[in-house]
Amino acid sequence: MSPLVIPIAFEWVIMVTTLAPVLLVGRFSNQPRLGLALWFSALLSSGVAAFLALSVAIASVFSTYAKLSSSPLGSPDWQLALVMSFAPWLILGISGIALALINHRLEPLVLAARDVTPLFDAASRKWRCFESLQVSIVSVPIMFAAASRRTILISQLAVDALDERELQAVLWHEIGHIRGRHNLLKRLALFVKVLSPWLNTTNAMVYEIDRLLEIAADTYALRHVDSELLVRTRRKFISA
Repeated sequence: MSPLVIPIAFEWVIMVTTLAPVLLVGRFSNQPRLGLALWFSALLSSGVAAFLALSVAIASVFSTYAKLSSSPLGSPDWQLALVMSFAPWLILGISGIALALINHRLEPLVLAARDVTPLFDAASRKWRCFESLQVSIVSVPIMFAAASRRTILISQLAVDALDERELQAVLWHEIGHIRGRHNLLKRLALFVKVLSPWLNTTNAMVYEIDRLLEIAADTYALRHVDSELLVRTRRKFISA
């Protein structure tokens, strides 16, 4: 593959990281799924481009070394081949450092998940079932609702402040998160942000994906409750 792929690939990465916040943020409120698809497609394409550039660079190193190694011993080409022979090891070393940095950045997330999950489990108690899902009450002094894989968590304050219809609006909203696998999408966005926190694009991406996921969950809830009820319930959450 031509080495020209490398600058073209990096040009695409730069274009995506530059234009995505300009073209995608604040749009697609009426079509959250389309917005999510475009965000993740843009990020996936930039990741593929970066991987392709790295692969071509590595292949070019080995190809150049193979060609130059056939040169006569002691010739200028042979000396260049000797220098080039260190390139693969240099690339491996840089890759090892990069992996170590990635592991270092991800470690706080792993530790936080390990510490937070038992705390929520200890502070929650089973309350009721809703649409075959377990609903548990969490003892936190805030209006709170969240969804895990098969469980909906809601704070005692929210249960006390909302009537039954409003509680159902909250539960349908959280079921929308579960059915849409929104926690997985949030983890993917956070993973990208942790790996590249210096890019404004990733900050815009996390904000926009969170916004679109909330709209998508509301859209799902509107299949089961009316919009006036949903808006009233959300206002109670915000004003509490």
